[in-house]
Amino acid sequence: MTRDRSAVIAITGTDRAGASAAPAESAAPAAPAAPVDHAQDVREFMFGAWSDLLGCHNLTEHADFFTRGGDSLLFTRLVRRVGKEFGVVIPLHDMSRRNLGDQIDLVHMLRTRGLSGRARPAVTTSDIRTFLAEQWRDVLDCPSPSDGSDFFALGGDSLLVTRLVRRVGKEFGVEVSVRDILTATTLADQTRLVGGLLTEALRPAPLLRRRAA
Repeated sequence: MTRDRSAVIAITGTDRAGASAAPAESAAPAAPAAPVDHAQDVREFMFGAWSDLLGCHNLTEHADFFTRGGDSLLFTRLVRRVGKEFGVVIPLHDMSRRNLGDQIDLVHMLRTRGLSGRARPAVTTSDIRTFLAEQWRDVLDCPSPSDGSDFFALGGDSLLVTRLVRRVGKEFGVEVSVRDILTATTLADQTRLVGGLLTEALRPAPLLRRRAA
């Protein structure tokens, strides 16, 4: 009988009563979750965005947006897509001076700062109005403008509009066209215009669909 029981244990690892003959092994600890590679996320998105906007796929990190057929309109779309996808504000002039690889590094750096809690504080409507009012006083040499003040009625012209647009872009990292200012001539209108562009830049975008090679 003892011999039969030993044979069962040797073959099945359990005795006839179902008890395990060998001591139970402790469960292996679960492997830690792999860290999210944010740099790779940015790289894949940027390559996809360039491919989608330029219609080309033989890209390297040394590629230049404009030599690959890009123009100012397409570049503005690129910057807006990046802002929507990663919630970062990137001045156009910062991006335009960089090749694809350098753009990836820039976006990754800004995104990392945001993820670590050091992102630029949210811009309020009051912040925008205060900045615009200061610029109006400077470029128009006028006292404190009211919400209903008109840029052109106070002496503004195309040259001063260009200066204002550049300053707004540098301060807030959004692309404001001269045409926009021509239709938003009051301080209140311009405040709403810049606020809307900032909101649009930070709105999440749908995933890009890459064109077939």
